[in-house]
Amino acid sequence: MNQFLPNRFDELIHRLALGIEPIDAQRGRRLSYQLQAGYDLALAGLKRPAIERHHSNLFTLRYQPGVPDATGRIDLRFFDQSETAYKAENDRRRIVPRRLRIPILSETDVETQEAANRLQFRRRIRRPVFFPGAAYDFTATATCMRGRVMRAGEPMRWARVEARLKGSSVVVGRAHGDDRGEFLLLINAAVTSGSAWPDPLEITISVLGPDPFPPIVPPEVKQRDPLWDLPLEPLVAPDVEIDDVATGVKPPDDYTKSVTDTFTFKLGKCLYQEFEIT
Repeated sequence: MNQFLPNRFDELIHRLALGIEPIDAQRGRRLSYQLQAGYDLALAGLKRPAIERHHSNLFTLRYQPGVPDATGRIDLRFFDQSETAYKAENDRRRIVPRRLRIPILSETDVETQEAANRLQFRRRIRRPVFFPGAAYDFTATATCMRGRVMRAGEPMRWARVEARLKGSSVVVGRAHGDDRGEFLLLINAAVTSGSAWPDPLEITISVLGPDPFPPIVPPEVKQRDPLWDLPLEPLVAPDVEIDDVATGVKPPDDYTKSVTDTFTFKLGKCLYQEFEIT
């Protein structure tokens, strides 16, 4: 029986299971770079329902067989790249990849709540935040730091970086490190509440990494999946208002190793600094 049209018509209804609007961490609006999204399981050759990418840089997943699966969630990885499978030589490095575990409401729950007028459409929309990569476009007068994180003599992949005004709790910038240990930290306008920035700026930088040390894997694993160790970040349930994981504020739970130092920034200049996490 049709839900909306008279029964003499054929009716086909598509319902949104998940909508994703990538947000630019620096600009605070929809990301302008075209991302790619893929399933973890796709690397194992398992066929998965298509994630539809629109020209507006939105992603959608419709209810269909297998959506959601028995777990009630999906694991997706997002990367800045021109192909559907991640290859290091095609990485544009404008945005740092992320790997997210996203809970999905069942279609039955959606229909029940819609009937009771209790379901807010926005609960099926997620807005994960993506951070600048090494090739991110920014103005020549930006105040920033390019850095590299090392561990045991090798680049430490997927670091997290936080900047605060010296002696305060005011966060003036965050960054995510990439697979080469590199990061781009752009200082934002939170450094002042008045009309002029202090010059020079004393900013405390904290760099975080995982503990224990990442496991050693065979070279063929790295070759098959260059994002093999990208942290899996579980988002909160759809009915939870604040999600510090989606915004990139909360680091992965095992990121308990850190190094902290204070630096003097000149307005409109970009520093370079290497960090060592032991």
